[in-house]
Amino acid sequence: MLRAGWSFFKSAISDLFFPRTCAFCNSPDVPGDSYLCLDCSDAVRPVAGTVCTICGLAVAGLTSSGTGVCGRCLTTPPPYERARFGVYHDGMLRDALVRFKYQGDLYTGRALSELFVQAFYRHFSGEQFHVLIPVPIHVKRLTNRGFNQSLILAQRLSDATGIPVSRSGLRKITDTPPQVGLKRSERISNLKGSFGVFRPADVRGRRILLVDDVATTGSTIAECARTIRAAKAGRVDVLVLALRTAAGREIVTDSFARNGNDRV
Repeated sequence: MLRAGWSFFKSAISDLFFPRTCAFCNSPDVPGDSYLCLDCSDAVRPVAGTVCTICGLAVAGLTSSGTGVCGRCLTTPPPYERARFGVYHDGMLRDALVRFKYQGDLYTGRALSELFVQAFYRHFSGEQFHVLIPVPIHVKRLTNRGFNQSLILAQRLSDATGIPVSRSGLRKITDTPPQVGLKRSERISNLKGSFGVFRPADVRGRRILLVDDVATTGSTIAECARTIRAAKAGRVDVLVLALRTAAGREIVTDSFARNGNDRV
């Protein structure tokens, strides 16, 4: 709780000298302690409605009772207990993620972190987790980019909830080729064995919330969850900020993304 109080204090001092504007459109009309104006906030599409209770995806044929499981999860259960997504990866949200990840726009990252915290309370309110584990990036990409966007999301969630973050418990041990453009089976093969647990005490017997920024096929979160489960975690749940749907898997045109090794 002390960490959350210090974070609030720093934010208040910053706002005093540098008044907030909307991180998406630069409007000065930003309510309260938000980083988004009302129009931009309304433009973001939350992932809601009837979804599979395991993978969190909307699949035709599921009932609205909240107990439906999709066919894929029935036949091939994923290595996590439950995955949930915050918003859809389109429009302003997609553009904001590009600025955050590939152009180092950390102010926009604050708005995205705000949406991420909201997603946590929408999907996991009242549930207890021992530790947050961000999906890692390889040290080469970390050196080039300067930060891991999933760690920033996890740290903001930690500030809001008090759940500690394991910053280096899970590591990317293999610098795999880019995921963009690969089929689902190729993504799975590409990532196999590419993660490792380096702080077993953070994992063993504990309930873990795995944190990531974007998911397309779910291959990255599945491989990370599989690695954590193999280290004898008690339970693994997943929260991802943005979901790229089958109809909206845009190829990111930003040069940073084209030349990088994007994991989504």
